[in-house]
Amino acid sequence: MSIRQDSVNQARPNFLNVKEVAELLRIKTRTVYEMVSQGRIPYRKAGDRTIFLLDEIMEWTRPNAKR
Repeated sequence: MSIRQDSVNQARPNFLNVKEVAELLRIKTRTVYEMVSQGRIPYRKAGDRTIFLLDEIMEWTRPNAKR
């Protein structure tokens, strides 16, 4: 029995780094770091790295999203 690649990708969370979030939001990386330090954007820490869940960022950018 083979598992389709789409199913495997859907089961795995999609993480973004600061640069990728900045590109997605069309802002500077410095702005992303400022937003993190101010608690204005959902993020996670993985050791000393700041990472973002794609689903959380997409929800956060929706109009009328709870912040």
